[in-house]
Amino acid sequence: KRAERKCLRQLNLEDNATKADIKARFKELVKRLHPDHNKGDRRSEDKLREVIQAYNYLRQAGLA
Repeated sequence: KRAERKCLRQLNLEDNATKADIKARFKELVKRLHPDHNKGDRRSEDKLREVIQAYNYLRQAGLA
């Protein structure tokens, strides 16, 4: 549960987020943080990597 909470925080979501909430936030963040959208800003690339890892963990846990 602790790791799941941490992943939800990476996506700026509360503990009671639904699968639809998680998926929608993931899509929103990927669009906003994508390197093509940020002119190759390295900070956004690092954040994007963290968001993807968090989403993948939540998917494997069956929450997304």
